[in-house]
Amino acid sequence: MSNARLTITVSDPWEFGEALKWRPLQGELLRLVNDERGGQALVKLDEPFEYGGTVCCYLIASPRHVGAEMATLSAGKTVLCGVTGISEQQAESSNPFDLSTWRGGIAFIGDVKPAAKS
Repeated sequence: MSNARLTITVSDPWEFGEALKWRPLQGELLRLVNDERGGQALVKLDEPFEYGGTVCCYLIASPRHVGAEMATLSAGKTVLCGVTGISEQQAESSNPFDLSTWRGGIAFIGDVKPAAKS
């Protein structure tokens, strides 16, 4: 399902949603991995945004609930996710999904779903 189009709708935190004027984020799924926690998705945004002095182009999305799986995106399902902004360097690294060194920055909760066909 890589290179699929995704829409991410922010639900929390409120201040972040307000800063984006509650506009959904649009992007391309670059990689999807499956793991015991439901998988992770690497997304490159169509239009980077700035928040809190940080410009964000890439996101890692992971399911918020036990039993949810990122792989269900390929069936057209919506997945409630924790979403973390990462740098371009990390996105291009051999393991962009390793968030063990993440110490703050852009993070939010939102629905990730396949983008509507145009």
